[in-house]
Amino acid sequence: MPQGSIYYAVGRLSMLEKTALDGARLERLLQAKDMEQALRVVSEVGWRDDLHFEQAAGEHMLQACTLVRELTTNQALVDAFLVRYDIANLKILLKARALQQEPAALSSCGVFAPDVLRHAVNEHRYDALGTVLKTALDALEKHLAVDMNPMDIDVHLDRAHYAYAFDKLGSKGGTAVKYFRDKVDLTNYAMVLRAMHQNKPLAFIKPLLIPGGRVAPAAWEKDYTRPEKLPLRMNHLGAAIYASAVAAHLNPQKLAAFERDADNHLLGLFTPYRRTISREERLIGHLLMREREAAAVRLILSGKENGFAEETIRERLRALYG
Repeated sequence: MPQGSIYYAVGRLSMLEKTALDGARLERLLQAKDMEQALRVVSEVGWRDDLHFEQAAGEHMLQACTLVRELTTNQALVDAFLVRYDIANLKILLKARALQQEPAALSSCGVFAPDVLRHAVNEHRYDALGTVLKTALDALEKHLAVDMNPMDIDVHLDRAHYAYAFDKLGSKGGTAVKYFRDKVDLTNYAMVLRAMHQNKPLAFIKPLLIPGGRVAPAAWEKDYTRPEKLPLRMNHLGAAIYASAVAAHLNPQKLAAFERDADNHLLGLFTPYRRTISREERLIGHLLMREREAAAVRLILSGKENGFAEETIRERLRALYG
């Protein structure tokens, strides 16, 4: 249940973040000689060492999502960031239904309980999910009745994700609105570049473009026919992103680095709130910090489990919060 005081919320977060995965602990985790030593490091930041690291990561995120939901004084803002888990759950459920398989485990981090989503998908009825998601899912159901393509599930739900977020935030979302607009632009650019490097026709990218960014889908379509202009669409996101965008445009091997830089840019939008005591963005920064921690631990431990070299793991890591 949301709290009435952001000061109370920030006080609790400050205490919890004393055990966050910082640069020193991350380095120890990278240099751990075996899994046993690595698990000792993650136990220092509050992870359970009696679970497989994938399960522990899921529990780590559930605790963070539950806490942020409990502490927030602005539920709409938090919902805009938590709905990504509902979107992931819906993708799992719809694809499992299409393949007549049992769905994989669902996350409880989202806005809606997994049972609500499961019932909605089983019954093809989405009234319980609100107008934005219902509209998107009703349209998707009509499409799937004619053409059952798993890729279409991803495309429709990715659009629904951002539509829901923008609807929750309204026109005065400040940093949060910028976060999602930038994310749309960065996602579209990466998709367009990947298609360009694979020599896909313009018709391929049209249904994949997500609206809501500073760069409209029509602008992406126009520049796809004059690809030398594409990196200029990233210029408004700053010199670092622009340089990374140019590199990925020239060399498809640099696309993974661009996506890493894009993720770092998005997290960086909330870094200025790390020390504030009266802004709701502080809670979103905490949530993104926990997501980044979970991703880092998963990457490192999975790499160690599969025998990847430290440098191979390191070059895929995103920056931590703070």
